[in-house]
Amino acid sequence: MKVDCIRIGAVRLCLALMLGLLVIPGYVVAPILFAKAGSVSLAGSLAGDIFHMANTGIIFLVAAVLVFWFRMHKSGAEIGRIRIVFLVLLAVLVAANEFGVAPVIADLKAQIGAFDALAEDDPQRKLFGIWHGVSALIHLFASITAALLVAFGGIQPGLRSESR
Repeated sequence: MKVDCIRIGAVRLCLALMLGLLVIPGYVVAPILFAKAGSVSLAGSLAGDIFHMANTGIIFLVAAVLVFWFRMHKSGAEIGRIRIVFLVLLAVLVAANEFGVAPVIADLKAQIGAFDALAEDDPQRKLFGIWHGVSALIHLFASITAALLVAFGGIQPGLRSESR
């Protein structure tokens, strides 16, 4: 088996894992938590922890894909700019959510305390809703970007040179 074949498989696996780490927590686990946890505060806390772990995993997977692509490029494979642009975009979106938006949301949660007892028209609740919406949009764009990366595959087909 050729080395680049293994790298292509590893890249595809990493891309699929990134997509899974976006889709499963965001569109499966979080809705179930909020439906079944009994407390919005508890569900939000658990969801925040899950998103943190998923985002950390995605950042490591992005680094792994970059290393694989760099090694494949050195052996003559053509990665394609669009793949690199989408991978960097995915990293920026995930990092923006993890290091930009999540700390703001965590700070608002700390200020609010028990979210369940907060009035519907409270300004802090509205501000939290705005930041949560920003986070959800970033997550949606990251999910679409990851899906496009999976659809594009690991490298451009037919442009590889023979591997070792």
